Amino acid sequence: MNRHQRLYAILLSLLLLSGCASTARFPDNPPLIEAKPAITPYSPDSTTLLLTLSGGGSRASAFAYGVMEALYRTPLTTRPDAPSLLDKVDMISAVSGGSIIAAYYGLYGEEMFETFREKFLERDVRNEIRQRMLSLDNLSRLSSTTFGSGDILDEYFRETLFGNRPLSELFDEQGPVVIINATDLFKGSRFGFTPELFSLICSDSEHFPVARAVAASSSVPLIFTPITLNNRAGSCGYPTPEWIGRGLTEKHQKPRLYRLARTWSRYLDQAEHPYIHLLDGGLADNLGLRAMMDQIIIHDGLDDSIRRNVTGNTKRIVLIEIDAAARLPIEWEKKPDHPPQGVILDAATTTPLSNYNFETKAYLHRQMGPWLQQNSALPCREKINCPPDLYIIEINLDDSPEQINGQPLSTIPTDFTLPEQAAERLIDAGQQLLRNHPEFKRLLHDLYAEMAGFR
Repeated sequence: MNRHQRLYAILLSLLLLSGCASTARFPDNPPLIEAKPAITPYSPDSTTLLLTLSGGGSRASAFAYGVMEALYRTPLTTRPDAPSLLDKVDMISAVSGGSIIAAYYGLYGEEMFETFREKFLERDVRNEIRQRMLSLDNLSRLSSTTFGSGDILDEYFRETLFGNRPLSELFDEQGPVVIINATDLFKGSRFGFTPELFSLICSDSEHFPVARAVAASSSVPLIFTPITLNNRAGSCGYPTPEWIGRGLTEKHQKPRLYRLARTWSRYLDQAEHPYIHLLDGGLADNLGLRAMMDQIIIHDGLDDSIRRNVTGNTKRIVLIEIDAAARLPIEWEKKPDHPPQGVILDAATTTPLSNYNFETKAYLHRQMGPWLQQNSALPCREKINCPPDLYIIEINLDDSPEQINGQPLSTIPTDFTLPEQAAERLIDAGQQLLRNHPEFKRLLHDLYAEMAGFR
């Protein structure tokens, strides 16, 4: 615990001991009066392009910025007004640090490349938030049991990045569908800020701030308190999805489906679960891949999921996984001393996440195996009743040869403030790793051939 944290704890304790605890309360999520049908995230274009953005604080945001900027600078034709490959993106699923840039792009589009660095990547966000928490007004509010540091993070994001723009703007037809993912603290599961789940808990996404969703996705435990939602399931006429009832009957035959159905069914028991407490999305899925995996589970495999979610015009499905996972420093393995508590906490969280990330990727790639084998077989020239081609592009920060202060970029701490020159190095690394990826080169070759009329 550093000096500022100790001061904060002392002042907060004094407020509590003096009997001056505040009655401040987290802002309510407005009720949904009538449920609406979900919007499919995929366009009728010949290419369906999906992005997943991992967690990792500002490190993850900067790395994802680099990959997205490379897509933005890749035109699809030689015309001056040609769309870029970034314009082809249909859906972005993001967690934690990745959710900050995903939401920003979802709201502001290409303006991101003019403003995001100054508004977030180049700011000392950690210190700005700390100063807010140490103000007398906020210290008083933080003495309340229904208002916490996560709510301060929400306010910071509203004032500096997102304003009061509503969550529904991430699902409209003005750009890609953006899914912000948090973790339900007491269910241990992914909570996606999607029309489906908001309809299930009867919450109105047209009056729920994007900033609050991003704060939930970024609320690192022990540093930030959970973001709390009211659960009003059963009050808006939303019909229970068919797959939930089906999944609850298949505990042994389809354990993954059963587990997912059991989690969603607990929201439906509103009397027992009237509140939802959300923390960092990386606790349940630090890659942003679970949103897609859940669709595979619900639809009994990748084959059926693709048939339900893409159109007959789709010739190719592109998945770009942007992984800015941290690498633990090895310096403590060279010493007999007990590491500091902060180092222990970092290792105790990073190691399980790394293992879980590996299992997540392994499951997804097993599902894609048959499709990838078809891609390697003889081409289906006529494209009649043929499956779309799959392009899996994994962009891992740990693969970058770039360094800062003699250390790999993946050792940059997970924080809301980057070291000097780190943002530029991370952005460059994202650009180079994408441009040099063999699958990305194959994708460009096939796209340009199609544009030229050869396919």
